Amino acid sequence: MWILKRFSEADNYFEKFYENAKNIKSEYRKTGIISYIYNLSEINKNDEGIKIIENEKNNFNDSADFYFACGMFYMKAVLSDINKYINYFPEIEKSYLKCLQIGENKKEMGVVGCGSFKAAYNLGVFYEVTGNAAKAREYYSLALRQGYAPARERLKLLK
Repeated sequence: MWILKRFSEADNYFEKFYENAKNIKSEYRKTGIISYIYNLSEINKNDEGIKIIENEKNNFNDSADFYFACGMFYMKAVLSDINKYINYFPEIEKSYLKCLQIGENKKEMGVVGCGSFKAAYNLGVFYEVTGNAAKAREYYSLALRQGYAPARERLKLLK
C-alpha cells in the first residue's frame, strides 16, 4: 500500500489487523502497528493514532522504530492543527531522544538509522526550528559522525 499511496484504502485493513492482533506478541505485530501509525499520519487520523500510541507504548520500550514513527506522527499532527495538537509538541523531542536511548537494535528487523543518525538528524531539525542552534549543532554533529551526510549541509547553514 505504501508504494501505491492508497492510504485510505489501507486504513480498513490496518483497522482489522489491529483488532485481530491485540494478543499476539511478535515482530509481525510490531511491524504492523508501526506501519499503521505511519498510515494514520498520512490520512490525518490523529486522534486514533494518539490512542494507538498510548495503548502500545509499554509494548515497544525496546523499539527505536516505534518511537521514530511516533516522532514523525506527532510532528505531522501538530502541523495539521496546531491549536488542537500543540500539547503533543514536546512528544516530538521525547520520541527522538527515546530512539537514541534505545539505539540500533540488532534483534529487531527495523529500519537502520531509527536508533541513531536519523533520530539525531531529526532532533537537529527540531532544535533548529525551535531556535536552539546549539542543540541543533550537537545533534547534527552526532548524525554526521554516524555517517549521515545531509547533516553536513545543515551544520554549514547554522554557522
